[in-house]
Amino acid sequence: MSEQPAPANAPILAGLALLGMGLLVRRWQPRALSLPDKPDTGSHRDRGVAKVARRSRDGVAAVLPRNMTGSIGRSLLVMGAGLIIVRALDELVEDDDALF
Repeated sequence: MSEQPAPANAPILAGLALLGMGLLVRRWQPRALSLPDKPDTGSHRDRGVAKVARRSRDGVAAVLPRNMTGSIGRSLLVMGAGLIIVRALDELVEDDDALF
């Protein structure tokens, strides 16, 4: 049983699908995946383990996106655009050096 080669436009279609999913995911931002707003209390009275836990939590929250779907959507957009660009540039190289 022989496998048929993938069509030449398959990477372009996959890239467009990734771009579409990325746009969709970035627009849809469910509240369940949103981080809560940080309270504006300036003075904290915690000590010991509670203080370390609060500072650790605040540090991790500072590097996370406001909504997790934004980060996932951005990743899908980058992957889709990258796939399309690689395939488009692949058309410009010789057939022996082509990736797709």
